[in-house]
Amino acid sequence: MALGFPLAGLALDPPHSGSQQCASCHIAHNAPGGTLTTVAGNANLCISCHSPGGRASGFPFASSDQALPAPGLPPGVAASGTSHRWDSGPAGHAVFLGGATTPSTGTVEPHGAFTGHYAKTYTITIATAGNVGTATFDWTATSPSGGTGSNLLTGASVPLDEGVSVAFVDGTNLSFQVNDAWHLHVRTDLQLTTNATLLAQMTNGQMTCSTCHEPHSQAKTPFDPTAPGYPGPELGYGRHFQRLDNDTDQMCLECHAPRNVASALAGSHPVGLLVPTNAHFKRPVSLPLDKTEDKMRCSTCHRVHFSPADDGTLLRMTNQVALCSDCHTLADTTTPALHFSRTIGVLWPGGQYGSTFPAITNTARRGACGNCHQAHGWPDAASPTNDFPTLLVNREENLCYTCHDGSPATFDLKTNFTKTYRHPVELTGRHVAGEAGDPFSYGATNRHAECSDCHNVHALGADGSVPVAPLASARLKGVNRVSVTNLGAGNNLSFTFRPASDPTPVKEHELCFLCHSSWTTQPAGQSDLAAKFNTLNTSFHPVEAAGKNTNINPNAFVNGWSATNTMYCTDCHGSDDPTIRGPHGSQFPALLKKSYPTNLVSRPMSSSELCFDCHRYDTYANNAADPVVKAYSRFGGSDGHGFHVGSRRYPCYTCHDSHGAPSQTHNIVTGRTPGIVFWTEFPTSGNCSTSTTGCHENGAFQSYLISYPR
Repeated sequence: MALGFPLAGLALDPPHSGSQQCASCHIAHNAPGGTLTTVAGNANLCISCHSPGGRASGFPFASSDQALPAPGLPPGVAASGTSHRWDSGPAGHAVFLGGATTPSTGTVEPHGAFTGHYAKTYTITIATAGNVGTATFDWTATSPSGGTGSNLLTGASVPLDEGVSVAFVDGTNLSFQVNDAWHLHVRTDLQLTTNATLLAQMTNGQMTCSTCHEPHSQAKTPFDPTAPGYPGPELGYGRHFQRLDNDTDQMCLECHAPRNVASALAGSHPVGLLVPTNAHFKRPVSLPLDKTEDKMRCSTCHRVHFSPADDGTLLRMTNQVALCSDCHTLADTTTPALHFSRTIGVLWPGGQYGSTFPAITNTARRGACGNCHQAHGWPDAASPTNDFPTLLVNREENLCYTCHDGSPATFDLKTNFTKTYRHPVELTGRHVAGEAGDPFSYGATNRHAECSDCHNVHALGADGSVPVAPLASARLKGVNRVSVTNLGAGNNLSFTFRPASDPTPVKEHELCFLCHSSWTTQPAGQSDLAAKFNTLNTSFHPVEAAGKNTNINPNAFVNGWSATNTMYCTDCHGSDDPTIRGPHGSQFPALLKKSYPTNLVSRPMSSSELCFDCHRYDTYANNAADPVVKAYSRFGGSDGHGFHVGSRRYPCYTCHDSHGAPSQTHNIVTGRTPGIVFWTEFPTSGNCSTSTTGCHENGAFQSYLISYPR
């Protein structure tokens, strides 16, 4: 039978039919290819048509289309590629670089299976010219796992490291020339298929086009949800010539089985799952689910050939944030959240605090999810057999420190967290994803404050204008918090946990109440600040609402404060570095911005102390001030605040609680030594007795007149 006609018993599905008969690919005698093909090499045969000007020029391939994703590439090699590799396997993908004046005719074949934890590239360079057995070579490999070898003799199986060996195969004449080099790109989580049908289409452990594609038939079902059904031999079309059924990515998992996991805890993005619809996830609009079980698969995110992404990731979208947010709803990609900004968002500068994840220099990746997450995991440098949790590239605060140590982010928060008084971000393993809403997760036995307890990196933004208390800064957008309903004075309270997804505007003190209120179990000796700031108390600092003592002379305040203002917890608690916002770290006890000693001793107060950020120092602490200025305080006569603080040297702490007093006016506190034992006030006066070591040594009552009506 002439080969210009179809062979009996082998029906060809289009477009490998019609004018493209057997003889288009096969030749009966003296065939260059091992399967009677017109071109030697399976991939070369396919590319002879799938090339510009070829019969399949609408779907062209070139060797440069093969995926070379980062990381793991050597200097000078950019991430590239829009197609799955077709001459690669568990031992890698070899690329001849040249380098000699006369190119080598010999070849280098990878063998084995890479067992390393970091993708890398071996550079193999001929050191001494010759044929196999006489030529020698050197090799180096990219970091972090690296590796070197020198003056090694070429042979049929020369081990490199981490499960990879190479075979040198002679060509013609002098097979290997000095300075000729090859790159061998290896990737993690690959294995040799155990499927006999696929194995039969592999050469030396390397896949070819025909490993995944059966060029004669479109009977097997592809993943492609838009592919038509199979009507029968010679009639199939648009079904991608699958070697095996692949409707649920069965062929992908033959080689990529280590990534066939149901949870990110296993170190890779889960596959084979139904995509839930809840506060964290939604059904994808642009990405395909499999048409058999309606589940998320490898091919949901990846496109095997002609991927829009040309950086070797084979992603179905060039915009990584858009791809991730097609299912994940945590990220505010509309506003967008500050970390996702394409102009000022995060661009990973390279691991510095326990991570080996290299810097991302491609500015098109600015603001992309992949700056902090790797969909298939990244090894913990301290234990490379284990990946960082939640597919991150570093652990807890060290991830944040990588940018927030003064560069590229402006402010050095890392140094702030080394100060004596700080939120305890250094505790490891206490914060868990499912702790929201559980008071015991924040309690005395699991006390912690990781960055993510206060900041939602997927939602936080920049303040377009200065926020007004109690509404929180946009840096605190989308966090878990606890709101309080005051039922009576003191600790007569009712709490409501509000998850990050709660659309109610965040109030800063609600975030603080997660740990600093009786909603949780507090450490011994710590005050219930929700009870202290209770607006049904007799007095309180105006955190939840404006205070009750609203007709204070406005001149008694400084720095724009007034009796009707509300304030933040962070107006007092925060960094002692005025350029840094937030309660990260301070040299002062109780994580205060300025000095506020609470030791019960007589001492002079300085105008630089914390209280005088809001309250006028000359009114409350300088007995030498003008009487008019001292009288801005109701307790402002010759024996008033100026006398007690400035001359008798009893600081504010002696008589006042800095948060609130359930049953006393003016945040008066009793019971300290020295301090007030009893206090009562009247419309124009007040009575006070102190401890015997206080300013009224005999403990007797002392009466005072006030400067102006209450």
